[in-house]
Amino acid sequence: MNDACPDGLGRRFALQRGSAAVATVEPERAVSMNIARILPFPARAVACAATMALFAGLSAPAQARNVRLMESVPDTIRVSRVHDILGNLDMRFGGDSARGASLVRRDVVVKGVGTTKLHDVGDDDRVRPADHDLCARAFEDAVTQLAFAARGARATAIVGVISNYEGTVFDDPDHFECHVGALKAAVTLRAQLAVGPIAPAVVPVISPPVPVAPPPAPIPVTPSPDDAPPPTFQPLPPAPAPSPN
Repeated sequence: MNDACPDGLGRRFALQRGSAAVATVEPERAVSMNIARILPFPARAVACAATMALFAGLSAPAQARNVRLMESVPDTIRVSRVHDILGNLDMRFGGDSARGASLVRRDVVVKGVGTTKLHDVGDDDRVRPADHDLCARAFEDAVTQLAFAARGARATAIVGVISNYEGTVFDDPDHFECHVGALKAAVTLRAQLAVGPIAPAVVPVISPPVPVAPPPAPIPVTPSPDDAPPPTFQPLPPAPAPSPN
């Protein structure tokens, strides 16, 4: 029976020296061959299989996690600080929302990243946030960058917002694309910066909150003399007239 493992770990190479063939063995395979000679055939096969699995595990590249999610724009706005970040800026999603707008800057691309850090600083969360929470953090970061760009360009609105992950366009007025890994999420947005009034469109709109005027103060009503209630006391009788002396 051949002493070599079935997978060829004990391959022999013939080195011709004149008429004699000297059998040599690779130095790094010597230990495996010695184990194979000592163990019986079933155990030798198991040892060789374990060695092959070890080498395969060391050489196999690590697969990175990359989950593609379609997140709802209105739902993400409700659970994030988008309204506070935008302030007095309007923001509209979907490529059609940029039609007719007076643009001051075109095709602004930003990449937002959401990590497991608490408030972007400090230690990681004790429990890893859900994928949707990481996407909300990445979306918030992307909107923050767009707001800075809009204010720097003196724009009043961010329109035509679409997803643009690695150059691939995803145009949906109700959703944005998010890619989640083991420790962070990424959201890439492309937008147009505009000034002036924006034509109404049937697309998700993030508008600054409209201040609500306080109700007017009640006007005091002075009752008329005819409406005066009757007195609740009895008038005193007239004083008696003084007697003459």
